[in-house]
Amino acid sequence: MRLGPLVVPDWVLVVFVCLVPVAFMVTRSFGRANPITLDIELTGTIDSYRTLLSGVYRPVLLRSLGLSALTVAMCLLVGTPAALALSRLEGRSRNLALVAVMLPSFVSFTVRIFAWQGVLATGGPVESLTGVQLLYRPPAVVLGMITAYVPLFILPAYVALARVPRSMIEAGADLGARHLRQLITITLPLAVPGIVTGAVVVGVLSLGEFIVPAVLGGGKVLLLGNILAERGAGRDQPLGGAITVFMLLTFSAGGLVVAASRRRAARHA
Repeated sequence: MRLGPLVVPDWVLVVFVCLVPVAFMVTRSFGRANPITLDIELTGTIDSYRTLLSGVYRPVLLRSLGLSALTVAMCLLVGTPAALALSRLEGRSRNLALVAVMLPSFVSFTVRIFAWQGVLATGGPVESLTGVQLLYRPPAVVLGMITAYVPLFILPAYVALARVPRSMIEAGADLGARHLRQLITITLPLAVPGIVTGAVVVGVLSLGEFIVPAVLGGGKVLLLGNILAERGAGRDQPLGGAITVFMLLTFSAGGLVVAASRRRAARHA
């Protein structure tokens, strides 16, 4: 209780930087924009939600969900074995491996994405080796998001895997469980909260991604982040508010999944 007042500045920052702007956008989602003055009339209408689900924006909505889900799946496929390998290392080897995972984050996100543009461009290394042109197509966007976010998946998954008690694994071995069965029945179930947390982080960031589709998609692969930046920021704030609400609902669903995985892991332990 004596340390309680120390968190007040953090809560004030969260309220004014996060909650107030989000509440502003949610309120605007129930309004109507004047086509001439762009003033917002709060009429309580849900036209912006109908617009978001209409035939014009529905493909963007479905594409955003699909590419985000694919990014999460690929991060799970690539990041889980990497996190498991990290958790098995010790001493200097583990430190070097962690630095290697975090090293790309020391370079500007925008610089990394533009670097991929050069790699995937016409006449670039990828086309020279495979004969396939990926730039300005959905695979390029997915590839950019995977490379950008897989470190953010690996770190929480690694922490969860490293915290699995060695005594439980040894007990399983004493009872006759081989390495694969130890992994499936002991290690992964106890590490599920960290793995799910990493997946939710990747899903949240990729769903609202703007820079990657703008650079690697070239304006041809539109996602919700692009619509929010191009229309929702000024010209059509009600639509931007509807997109904000949709993202909040998606994030809340992810939070519920994380909480459920933690409760299940606690019962398993």
